Amino acid sequence: MKRKGECVMEHEEWKNIYQLYKKSLFLYALSLTKNVQDAEDLLQETFVKAFLSYKNTGSIKYWLVIVLKNEYLNLLKKRKREISNAEKEQPSVSSKDDMIEQIICQEERRRLFQAIQELPLMQREILMESVYFHLPDETIAKMHGITKENVRKIRSRAKQKLITQLKEEV
Repeated sequence: MKRKGECVMEHEEWKNIYQLYKKSLFLYALSLTKNVQDAEDLLQETFVKAFLSYKNTGSIKYWLVIVLKNEYLNLLKKRKREISNAEKEQPSVSSKDDMIEQIICQEERRRLFQAIQELPLMQREILMESVYFHLPDETIAKMHGITKENVRKIRSRAKQKLITQLKEEV
């Protein structure tokens, strides 16, 4: 009976971990794949593999990011072609004012997301890992095999490019 209770607790912990990180991992996957379906598949694969392989030896967030990135690289190896852009879903709204506000917010997010997609891969990854996952510079540096100072420079350049791109659009 004790083992059964432990499995349930472990299952509950993983459900909590999933709820905590699914959105940021999905956004990261979407930024890599540029396709909603592929991002959802990548997210599912990430949690399955992380669940099966995590040894409770460090940060679960770091482990999830590593697994997702490796799964993405595996996806690229399988396809060896460009992935098409994602179709956007239209959320339901309750009033005209809410609809206008939602449209404005969606447009701002879309513009930011597109600007992030135009960044070089290294800048895009470091920005996502830093902003969405709140990973420390040391961890990001280790993941990319670069120094902390280089991580800061790359992130700073990425932010400057985003600001420039968004100002040019306006």
